[in-house]
Amino acid sequence: MKNADIQNIEYWYETITAYKQGELSEQETMELFRWKEERSEHAVFFEQTVQAWEASREKTAFPDFDISKAWAKVKAQTIDATQPIERSLWNKVSAMPFFRAAAAVLVLVTLTWAMSKIMVTKPTFTDLQSFKGMKEFYLPDSSKVYLHDTTTLRYSSTYGEEERMVFLDGEAFFEVRKDAAKPFTVLSYRSRVIVKGTSFMVCSRSKDSIDVVEVEEGKVAVLEKYSRSGKELMLTKGMKACVDVYGGLHQSTETISNTAAWRNKPLIFVGAPLADVLKELKSKRNTVVVLDNKQAASCRFTGEFENTPAKDIVEIIALSLNLQVVKEGDTFILKGEGCK
Repeated sequence: MKNADIQNIEYWYETITAYKQGELSEQETMELFRWKEERSEHAVFFEQTVQAWEASREKTAFPDFDISKAWAKVKAQTIDATQPIERSLWNKVSAMPFFRAAAAVLVLVTLTWAMSKIMVTKPTFTDLQSFKGMKEFYLPDSSKVYLHDTTTLRYSSTYGEEERMVFLDGEAFFEVRKDAAKPFTVLSYRSRVIVKGTSFMVCSRSKDSIDVVEVEEGKVAVLEKYSRSGKELMLTKGMKACVDVYGGLHQSTETISNTAAWRNKPLIFVGAPLADVLKELKSKRNTVVVLDNKQAASCRFTGEFENTPAKDIVEIIALSLNLQVVKEGDTFILKGEGCK
């Protein structure tokens, strides 16, 4: 590999050096590690730069400290400078273990402070992955994420301390818990998505030339990942934006896809009590159904639903169990004796 093959090599050299010196923010650190993993050439350059940096630090050796000299310096700046003491008494005092230990502590504190300036704690990361089919995960702040096929989501050990940031490779649907003090940020290959609490989908893969962001609920700010212009698009419910390597950031006029469809697991019931069926509807489809006749809760239902709208599911259940549907606001009410 030739270093000339790496684009913006000076920028990445400075970034790696800043990382080793502990000068990068969490966002910058995550972007660096994403860049490192994009290509094998990047990983090699990263390791070479780290090794060179560490080698240069090893050459900066700390001098051997003479505790006697250190204590003499302390003595000269304190006791000798403030009051005369007989030499014989001073010799006795300086020979005492306590004062010798004080000089050693002074040296140790100095060394600790110096080492803290060059020692950097490497961040640790957690990867959530879905290799086949959809998988559902909860993040540390209880935000929920659904990962599509061959998708990886990464977050650091400091997630939630000052900010909530994740790194996406693939396609994911997010249901973000509201926290105005700590906006939620999704970093991907070409875009940065910032929200405070909403439901949205992001698709970003290294092999593609475009990122897609679709909003199901709430408000989302979309920015180009490396843009310095500060340009951003504010998306609301039903809106879509694209970020590509050629045309930059722009809002799409296309109707958004059914962003929630692929994340909804099929609902499969085989002789299930109606009470359990209604609990599943509330949990998986956020649909509230109330029984007017509590005895109907023991009726048994068999059926399978994949992308069926909640309203249709309720009507099919009612038809199967000899019930009638009445809707009041967002709540469905099943009336009648039920069962057949």
